[in-house]
Amino acid sequence: MSASILYVEDDPFLRELVAYALSTDGYRIETVKDGASGLAAASRAGQLDLILLDVQLPGMSGFEISRKLQENPRTAAIPIIFLTARGTLEDRLTGFEAGGVDYLGKPFAMTELKARIAALLRQHQSVRTQEAAATSGEMAEAAAIQKHLIERAAPAVAGLEIFSYCRPAKEIGGDFYGFCLVDRDQLIFMVADVSGKGLPAAMMMTSARTALHGAAQRLYSCEAAMTQVNRDLYNDLSDVGKFITVFLGQYDGVNRHLTYANAGHSLVVHCPAGGECRIVEAADPPLGILPKHFFARESLPLAAGDLLIVCSDGIFEAENPAGERVGYDLLLEWIQTLADQPAGRIGERILQLVNEFSDQWHQTDDQTLLVLKGVGQ
Repeated sequence: MSASILYVEDDPFLRELVAYALSTDGYRIETVKDGASGLAAASRAGQLDLILLDVQLPGMSGFEISRKLQENPRTAAIPIIFLTARGTLEDRLTGFEAGGVDYLGKPFAMTELKARIAALLRQHQSVRTQEAAATSGEMAEAAAIQKHLIERAAPAVAGLEIFSYCRPAKEIGGDFYGFCLVDRDQLIFMVADVSGKGLPAAMMMTSARTALHGAAQRLYSCEAAMTQVNRDLYNDLSDVGKFITVFLGQYDGVNRHLTYANAGHSLVVHCPAGGECRIVEAADPPLGILPKHFFARESLPLAAGDLLIVCSDGIFEAENPAGERVGYDLLLEWIQTLADQPAGRIGERILQLVNEFSDQWHQTDDQTLLVLKGVGQ
């Protein structure tokens, strides 16, 4: 793709001359006549490769424009070449201090301008390529670490089958699940979804995962752990405009019973053996919504044949090319049909049905699915 160049120049003859000469070499060039228009054009541009900037402009100087561009994260990385009749050493130093990477005095030869543009763009593309390779490598490493932290095998617990799955929409994501085996008959488990996707959600996910695991094992009470973690994370979450939905459960294998706290997490489905599946509504808000909140303790039977499914919204909000979503009703219908199957078969079949519904359409959100099925006498 040809490079995109913005030229800010108040001289209409020079503006047209440079635009014509560069466009014949294949560059995509936009011209404006003053600083305000230049700032606006640079800010709205999708991908600018270079800015050619006059110094003596109406309204504000090219040096002022350059400083403002440097202050804006969207435009700070765009290289700037000053084209100006102000050619003293002091002017040049001011231009470089303002953020310019090259300085060409007027009058200039068009061949020299083209040569400088080509050299600068080659250098800039090389830097971009190196940065992209470094970022890609770092993201791949981060994804491998996150996968290791999340996708640990579910522990063996008497009277319980477990299926777990998590796939981020991007390389890394904000969904996670986890298990804490207290003893062979006591399991603490969690499913959580940090608002948003990608790196910001993943960064908050790491803190939330650590806090939840620590509190759940230390306090040995779902509602107390949730209350503590909300208090600990509230400031961080509110500062960055995030919240976290969490289902935190504790399974007692002796009594075949589940106690839990639900911080705004959806979807949770409970299916008693041979009965109708129903959605288990959340009694409390997500973490990060209220600075101090005491979470409720709730319970469900999880005896032989009983089924509990906890998933993130990436499952039931999966879309097909027509923009239709799986939704609650269809997902409940699938679960009801599969409820008498083993946990592994239920989980795999739900994921298969979601993929078939979406017709391999792009995944727009992280997808997490946890299936717990009571077995034995």
